[in-house]
Amino acid sequence: MKFELRQLTVNDGADVFQMLKQIRTVENSFTNPVHDMTFDEFREWLVQQDGWNSAQNLPKGYVRQTVYWYYADGKPVGIGKIRHGLTPESRKNGGNIGYAIASDYRGKGYGTGLLEELIRKAREFSIDEILLTIDKGNYASKTVAERNGGRLTDENDERWYYSL
Repeated sequence: MKFELRQLTVNDGADVFQMLKQIRTVENSFTNPVHDMTFDEFREWLVQQDGWNSAQNLPKGYVRQTVYWYYADGKPVGIGKIRHGLTPESRKNGGNIGYAIASDYRGKGYGTGLLEELIRKAREFSIDEILLTIDKGNYASKTVAERNGGRLTDENDERWYYSL
């Protein structure tokens, strides 16, 4: 099987849109606003996200963010986000890498490969501190973090905190 990480573009199409429809709006603290969007709204969202990658029109308190699609044999199966910095809020809720696999493709190891690629990209961006915040009970993401060398550095009643 061939895997590929592709950066979001404003020209992404129906294949990515349909994949994102398989990820709930909020799933284990990962937010996916596309789930409830029309295709035209999705196209506008792509433009917004492309701007955020260039640090343009960022909402107050946000940092630059790059979005990627994870492909398996030419089909998009997941989404990954890299925040290029950590804020006090993202240190508590979100970290600087987030990812989700579409429901049809879960349980096949794609999350492990996606996180591995996102870590590699973060290093290419010279992001030295990588933090994942994982909801307690999300054992799949906990396993993915550990398979990618994550170290549990803290936890509270709601989340585990992994450094990579």
